Amino acid sequence: MQKSHFIYIIILLAAGFTCCGCVTNRNALYRQFSDEDPGVRKQAIVTAEELRDDKALAHIVDLLSDNDPVVRFSAILALEKWTGQTMGYLHYKPASERLEAIKRWRKWLADRTGKT
Repeated sequence: MQKSHFIYIIILLAAGFTCCGCVTNRNALYRQFSDEDPGVRKQAIVTAEELRDDKALAHIVDLLSDNDPVVRFSAILALEKWTGQTMGYLHYKPASERLEAIKRWRKWLADRTGKT
């Protein structure tokens, strides 16, 4: 085998392992959105926003209804940074008042992804 072929194979293998790591890391990230610890959920939001991981958007929208106000605040901050919108959502309002804004976010997400 020529040296250049060997190097090419090494590069392909390294790229493959790196890609597998990304998928595993993303799956771990998605699991963190439902962690019992609000600090873990908050960090998952921050990480997803930094990565601009579109698949995480549904998780972040779901966290707008989280019991923890810090998680809700982190979720709306991430969505606002990402989209430039709040849809009228205020994290500190009672759940009944947040519901309409959450419905708007879910509609926005469904329109964006083509799912109803």
